[in-house]
Amino acid sequence: MNLEKAIKNINRSLIKKQPSSFTPAWIKYRCKVSHQFIVNNIKNEFGEPDWDLVTANLDRQLQRLWLKGLKRKRPTEYRDESEVISAITPHREKLYTFVSQINQEDKKICDRISISLVRLAQRGNLFAIQKLKQLIPFLINQWIEGYKLNRWRGYDDLIDRCIDNCIRRYRYSGSFIGYLNKTMECEGRPLKSIEAFSLDKKSQITDKVMVDNVSKDYNTGEIKIF
Repeated sequence: MNLEKAIKNINRSLIKKQPSSFTPAWIKYRCKVSHQFIVNNIKNEFGEPDWDLVTANLDRQLQRLWLKGLKRKRPTEYRDESEVISAITPHREKLYTFVSQINQEDKKICDRISISLVRLAQRGNLFAIQKLKQLIPFLINQWIEGYKLNRWRGYDDLIDRCIDNCIRRYRYSGSFIGYLNKTMECEGRPLKSIEAFSLDKKSQITDKVMVDNVSKDYNTGEIKIF
């Protein structure tokens, strides 16, 4: 038995049985040999069965069934920086993938790091949330600058809230980065683009800088442009 064979067995069982959702317990009941191999040999950074790696290799349409509909209790918040360090250390030299991704392997590693931190965040580790909010904005800025998500420019508070929501809602082990990107694409459609301009820019008609056309009503505090 190896990981490839275990994945094939789970795929085959899911396609045959067509459950509305599945969990580690379902795999244990339906695919005992595969489950035993995974529990004993496929571990994450914390020595636990790496179900994220397993489900990420299943057929794409089956990934969404992982833990579907399962309600999680609100986790107790805690701070444990050592967990975050343990999650990042195996990929420390690959943290550049949040800034620049050279190839497909870089994308996979970026997702791997993200998912490890998301799982810690879902357990309640505030340091993991903090680290995600340090790394993910590098990717989001690239999406905005590339005009794919340019509607989000200037909506920093909404971006921060969207990251929080995606961390909390993420369930299946497809791509967390892809999930975040798709969520922002959908939720960004109603947003109105915010155009930034400089008050030092000169008018082509009057040759005056824009700040000369701005006044403040000191009685009401209202800013007027004329």
